Amino acid sequence: MRNRVMAVAAAALLIATLALVPASSAQDEMMTHTCDSTTILLLYIAEYQYGYQPMIDVSTFDKGQYGPLFDAMMAESDEMMESTPMATEESMMTTMEPMEGMTTLAPAIIPDEDPACTELRAGVEQFLYEHFSTEMMSESQG
Repeated sequence: MRNRVMAVAAAALLIATLALVPASSAQDEMMTHTCDSTTILLLYIAEYQYGYQPMIDVSTFDKGQYGPLFDAMMAESDEMMESTPMATEESMMTTMEPMEGMTTLAPAIIPDEDPACTELRAGVEQFLYEHFSTEMMSESQG
């Protein structure tokens, strides 16, 4: 009788454990987005060099080998936060249209890519394009 109770308890514990495993793995997958290295590197460059502030939460993205760079950047920005005024979203968003006759290159299409990565890359590309276009126009006027 005692062995039977132990066997039933062990089976119940095993079933409960197996029932929880898929739920936690699915939750982990929803929490982390894994993009290609170029997208994450461009994100780092845009944030570090040019003050890009993504419209989506990038804390859920796997930074991979660039993780230590993001960590150092965050530590540095925490120190500078009090002395540097933050750019407003309005000041960062200037829409630049390609000049007449200029080819507009198609964005990268990565098969089976996480849609969050596609959105992140599009935001970074748009920001960098607008930043450099505005910078170029300022230099040509000054």
